[in-house]
Amino acid sequence: MSGNRRNQSNPYMNDRNRYNNNDKPKKSGMNMKKVFVISLCTVLVIVGVSGGVIYKLGHDLYSNMNYVADEEVNTVETLPENVIEQMEAETAAPGELTGTKVSEEELNSIHDRMSSLANKKTVSDEDVYNVLLVGADRQDQTWNGNSDSMILVSVDKENDRVTMVSLMRDTYVDIPEIGYWKLNHAYAMGAGPLLCETVTNNYKIEVDRYIAVDYWNLVDIIDTIGGVTLDITAAEAEVMNGYIDDMCKRQLKIDPSEHFVPYEGGSIYCDGVQAVAYARNRMVGNSDYQRTERQRYLLQQLLAEVKQMSVAQMTEKMKSILGYVTTNIPETEIWGMLSEFPDMLQYKIETERIPYDDMYDIISVNNEGMLVPDWEPTIERLHEFIYGEDN
Repeated sequence: MSGNRRNQSNPYMNDRNRYNNNDKPKKSGMNMKKVFVISLCTVLVIVGVSGGVIYKLGHDLYSNMNYVADEEVNTVETLPENVIEQMEAETAAPGELTGTKVSEEELNSIHDRMSSLANKKTVSDEDVYNVLLVGADRQDQTWNGNSDSMILVSVDKENDRVTMVSLMRDTYVDIPEIGYWKLNHAYAMGAGPLLCETVTNNYKIEVDRYIAVDYWNLVDIIDTIGGVTLDITAAEAEVMNGYIDDMCKRQLKIDPSEHFVPYEGGSIYCDGVQAVAYARNRMVGNSDYQRTERQRYLLQQLLAEVKQMSVAQMTEKMKSILGYVTTNIPETEIWGMLSEFPDMLQYKIETERIPYDDMYDIISVNNEGMLVPDWEPTIERLHEFIYGEDN
């Protein structure tokens, strides 16, 4: 600023000719310097105060979140007996296949092909932030739960783009220290850290952050947001009401009649119980494949509700919402997201699902159906979807 004043000499020379006292121009220059110093100090104070307010706000919000360091997670060697009984009693959805029976030699061949992925490069990019959203299904607090919903969210700040990739729970993967089994088993045995490690090793994409909720927490989160509008078919509405009846009577201990949706379906503004019942539905359409579509759709609709809020409204609701989530994202990383979050809400959203159509087989392992992706092209397609062709 002072450099610009030195270059603008003519006005000051004209002023000098109007003064008889040669000290007066110097006094005016001193006044300008004082104004500049005072203005600078004022700006610094405002910035300092604003920074303090933002820090306090962010710190207060973060303190509501259930942060768990990776070394402190609940890991188990075997699942509780009641959990095993619960899993065995699950009813298969129509269209779910047990898969093709394979010989031990064929299974070993599958394992060998999966083991060869260890030599494939794991991809990362400083402009893309990967976080795994986990929805766990559990009836009590004695275990971590099965991660029946896993959505890899990648925020591309360079291209103003967010991708959501559902990773299907029955995908056959190599779980570190556990062995070959379903992807959702990783969360049951080692919670978020083991699931992130499993995703990184099998899909060859760097993922070390997660945000997890169980379905009962999700009910509260959606109610805190204020509900969500969903387009629901008549077939979906019928199954939803079955889930609503079970959830209300068995777990929530409330009257389900207040939450039933119209059996003809339509565009319905859903509360937390209704929306979670919608997201859990794998009985309508193509089994778990279509359930993952419902989960991504629900997430997009929730974001649409958040976009309509003011910053003050978002802040107030976040104080409650963060209390329902568990994460390993440290506070230092939250700061980077806080200032960019309003812009991120405007990013373009694209979605996918793995396994990709026509790029997997279904095999039977211990009488359970396992989805076996054609891993090489699957990984290439995933990397291209998230990072672009040039990466």
